Parts: sequence; structure tokens; C-alpha cells
Amino acid sequence: MSYEALFQPLKIGGVTIKNRIILCAMGGTGPVGFGGQFNEKVRPYYLARAKANVGLMIPGVTSVGGMGHWLYQDEELFMGPIKSLMDDIHAYGSKFFLQIGAGFGRSQLLFPGMEKMPPEIVKDMMVAPSDGLPNVWDPSIKHRALRLDEIHDIIDAYGKAAALCKRAGIDGVEIHAVHEGYLLDQFAMANMNHRTDEYGGSLENRLRFACDIIRSIKAACGDDYPVSVRYSVASKIRGFNQGALPGEAYTEFGRSIEESPAAARILEAAGADMLNADNGSYDSWFWAHPPVYMPLACNLPEVTYIKNFVNIPVACAGRMHDPETAAKAVENGQIDAVGVARQLLCDPDWCDKIREGRLDDVRPCIACHNGCFAISNISGTSPGFVRMGQCALNPVTMNEEAMALKPTETPKKVAVIGGGIGGMEAARLLKMRGHEVTLYEKSGELGGAFIAAAAPSFKEQDKKLLFWYKHELDKLGVPVKLNTEIKPDGIAALGADAVIAATGATARKLPIPGFDAPNAIEAVDYLVGNKEAGETCVIIGGGLTGCEIAYDLALKGKKPIIVEMQDDILKVPGLSAANSNMLREIVRYYNIDVYLSTSLKEITPSGVTVAGKDGEFTISADSVILSVGYVPQNPFAGDERVKVIGDADKVGNLLTVIHAAYEAAYAV
Repeated sequence: MSYEALFQPLKIGGVTIKNRIILCAMGGTGPVGFGGQFNEKVRPYYLARAKANVGLMIPGVTSVGGMGHWLYQDEELFMGPIKSLMDDIHAYGSKFFLQIGAGFGRSQLLFPGMEKMPPEIVKDMMVAPSDGLPNVWDPSIKHRALRLDEIHDIIDAYGKAAALCKRAGIDGVEIHAVHEGYLLDQFAMANMNHRTDEYGGSLENRLRFACDIIRSIKAACGDDYPVSVRYSVASKIRGFNQGALPGEAYTEFGRSIEESPAAARILEAAGADMLNADNGSYDSWFWAHPPVYMPLACNLPEVTYIKNFVNIPVACAGRMHDPETAAKAVENGQIDAVGVARQLLCDPDWCDKIREGRLDDVRPCIACHNGCFAISNISGTSPGFVRMGQCALNPVTMNEEAMALKPTETPKKVAVIGGGIGGMEAARLLKMRGHEVTLYEKSGELGGAFIAAAAPSFKEQDKKLLFWYKHELDKLGVPVKLNTEIKPDGIAALGADAVIAATGATARKLPIPGFDAPNAIEAVDYLVGNKEAGETCVIIGGGLTGCEIAYDLALKGKKPIIVEMQDDILKVPGLSAANSNMLREIVRYYNIDVYLSTSLKEITPSGVTVAGKDGEFTISADSVILSVGYVPQNPFAGDERVKVIGDADKVGNLLTVIHAAYEAAYAV
């Protein structure tokens, strides 16, 4: 199929973009650091993607300012390093819009150390359209209403900031506006805006804040200066902190699909030059930041619908990286441009590879959020900032200079033991650096534990990742020895100058009666189909794997029951709130029974005996699926000849495994 529809020019306001591909904003990719300094890491990051012909690049949101300092006051920053960055980007023919935000509103993160700040400062930060709105992260915290003078200051600051952007050579601005449940979006929603002044009441009044910002920018920069508006077509929320799943029947608590056409027309009339659209809010984060459980192109139906009501370009974001779907949507006039974000973290050359028809060469984003959006929301703790704007599969992202692949000056013979993700990644990198590498795998197939992880029907991108690794090793000519187990006494016979072991982990065994009973199934055995689960299944362990298995069982029409020792499911450090929130909604939607603070005592032929706060009780089940974690499988402990990496060293996740492979391969 031809994807040429994606590579036609597009006019946004007075600026022409060379193609229909937009690198959408992601946290951690902004040119302005948290301290107001230039973020030096973004220069090589954006230039790598401009070189690969991304048409328009939009960085993570930059605050318009407030509380004594405004973005428009940073003239030295904009006219210095940012202007220089624009010159470099333009040399490749790409364009750049700065995304500017008015604030989080009730979505304000409660970052560590906030409790030590003066109360009056915290109160100033905790704003919203109206008094009493609950904070997303801690609903016990209530926000105050933004004052009229504060609204007017923000509107004025937008115009001045946009004028500075224009002087610095930035091609346009994007208002982080009627989108994702941020402050301006909260103003637009009737159930969150209870104001009685000109910024509350009717839809026109609720959108007045965003529209006044558009008019302020146009007044300061001229009608031709592009203003994109980030826009959620539908909020997809059932209430505060309650998201609606795809296909679920619900009553919209936020902006409904019925109200959305009028809102879009109001924004266009105010001067918006493009709607950069998707769905969702912080209350339904999995729409704006779709995890692996969301279907590809999940926002396309609503965005296609809204295009019928405006005459300005409409872009669609949200797992839009399948080139056939994207190209057809543009070619058929359903949308005007495609917003691609995380896929361009994972593979900066995505645009060129698509245009050249090299689809097998694309490293696929698996929507894990482990590197790009690891903001966790674990019960009993503050939201955790682990990392943003990076990539679990591609550690080079935002580290382009520090982690550039350098050819070796002293080629060596290297043996890699273990053909899981860690071993395949190490072998790939070693070969690319110029070493002579051989990969040994004791089973008859490459992939290791990731074969099981990729097994559920909703893990289509994980399956593509396995294919990609095998394709890359084959393309590079890496010898692969399957059905070949290397034991400690066989290391010397390899004749290698260096040995890397990525032998993974093995399932944890519990000293529980019946743990090896016929109706007890290890998680891996269930996932790869070695053992068939019955109609009613107790899952021991409510971590990520256990909850994903519960979802897989529910999709198959079976009845899963989760038993978890801790006081909540999904207490996984670094697990993105977008992923965990959706899994929680899945548990709700499918009526999956969950027993918390409950430990396994015995597996019996008829189910399990467990102990909770009120003592022991039994749960009847046909099968018991064991998802109680893993322990390192390292047969080379203490052998100084072998560098042990990944889960074989310390059980982690895909990010830790791949990062360890990079470290080991670069060190040889």
C-alpha cells in the first residue's frame, strides 16, 4: 500500500507543514526545564526526528507562568538557545509549535516536598474554575476558584508569550486548552464550572477563557500566526475519577459528543487554526494516554465526527501509528493530520521508514508507558514521578549524545547466553558495534518470558516487538544457536573474549500445600497455552501480570477472581497511572471479584483456602493461576567471566532489561 497521503503538505494558519505527521506533546520533552533553564537534551532529540522528516513537532507543555514569573519574561532563553534550536530544526524543513498551558487545575500533581511548602503557596497552586472541586490525585483536597484578575493575567500572558515565540522563530503555538481535564478544560465542563460570572454558565461562557486566549494571541501576533488547540472531543468520564471504557454505555459527566460540535465551532470562530484532537481527561487518562489495553486508533471515530463541523484542519492522536489506518484516514478526508507521539520516542526514523515501505524495520511502541509516562498513583502514597519523555525500548531517546552507538575499535568474539529480550538486544547492539557475536538459547524459540507476556489478544504490539527483534538479528546476520543450553562448565569451550548472560527469571514457588496440584497453573503456562484454565479461575497475585490475566480470562468469557496479599491491586512502582486506571476500570466493568489483604493458605481440588482480616475461608474454582512473581535464574553467580544482566541479575521490567543490555553491550 502507498502511504503518500501522509506525505502531502498541510497549511495551518499562515504556515505550511511539509507532511501530515505531527509529533505530539509529551511530558519531559519541553525546551524549558522546570527551573526555567534551557533543556539541553531536547536539541539532539528534536534534530534526530527533524532529520527523519517529521513535519511538525510539538514539545511537552510549557507553563505560561504565574505566581510572580511569566513565560514572556524569559526573553534571553527564547532569543538565545531556543531561537538557535529553531534555526537547526528549520534547516531540515520541519516546523515547531510551542505548546503553552494555563495550569493543571484540579489535576495538579502532589509532588514530593509539597507538604513542606508554605500553605499560602500551596493554596495559590490549587486553583480550579469553582470552589470545592476535588483534586484528581487526592480527592480530600479541595481547590479554590480562580479569581477574575488571575484569569485576565493568564490571557494577557498568553499573548505576550506567543509574541516572544514568534520573535524567536517558533512557527506557531498550541494552547493546551480544551483537553485532558487541565484547567481550561475544566472551565469548559458544566459539571466542573459553577461560576456565575462571564466565565461560567452557557457553553459560550465556559469556553470564553480559551477563546479569549486565542484572541489575545492573534492580537499580539497577527491573524496568520498559527494557533493550534489541543482538544478532547469527548471527556469519556462517568464522574470524578471515573473513566468510561471503550464501548461502555454511560452518562457523560464531562464534555459529551453531543455538545462537542458546538464547542469546536466556537473555538474556530475565536480564531483557532487547528484542532489537535483526541478524547479523555485526567479522570479517564487511558483515552488521552492510551495503554496497551486500548485499541489502535482508539480516538479516530470521535475525531472523524468532529471534523464534519469545522473548516480548519483536524488532527487525530491516540495509537495512530499504524500507517495503513493513518494513511486511509487522511486520504478519505476523515482527518487532516496524524498525531504520533510515543512511536517517535521508540523509533525516531518512523517517518522515513514508513515512506520507504520499510515497515518491518520499525521498532514498535508497545504502549507500556514505562519510560515515557511513568507517573504512578499507588494507594497510600503520593503520585510518583519516575520518568517522562523517555522510552523503555529505546534508551537513546532524550540521551541521543550520551548513548550514541559507537563502533568498537577492538572487535571481540562475544557469546550471549539467553535469547529473551535482554539477550536479543545485547546481541543486536554488539553486532552493530562491530563485534563477532553468537546468541545461544536453550529452548527452540527466541523471546524468553516475553513470549508469554505477548500472548493475550490485546498485546498485538508486543508480538510485533518479538518479530522485530528476530528480523533485526536476521538482517544483521547474528548466528543464533537454538536448543543449546550453556552451563557454567561450558563457558571455556565457547572460546569467547566476553560472555553476557541474560538467562531471565523463574516463577516463584510458595511453600503452600497444593502449590503443585493439577489444578494449579503457573502464569506463564496459562499465557502460552500449555495448560487450559477452567471456567472459574482464582488468580493468586493482583500485580500487573495477575490483573492482565484476569482481563484475558474475562475476554474469553470465563470468571476470574483475584486474591492479593496487599491492601490494593497494582501496587507496582513506576506503573503508569494511565495503565493502572484502565485496568481498575476493567476490573469494575467485568465484575471481577477482588480479595485484598488476603493470603493463600492452601490449594485444594475444589479451589483455595485463604486468610483475610476476618479469618480463613474458601473460594471455589476450577483452576488456580499463580502470579506471585519471579526470582532471578542465574546459573553463573560468582563467575567473573560472565556479565549477568536483566532479570537474571535482578527482576525488573522491560525497561530495566533493555537498559542493562545497552550498558553491557556498550561496555565490551
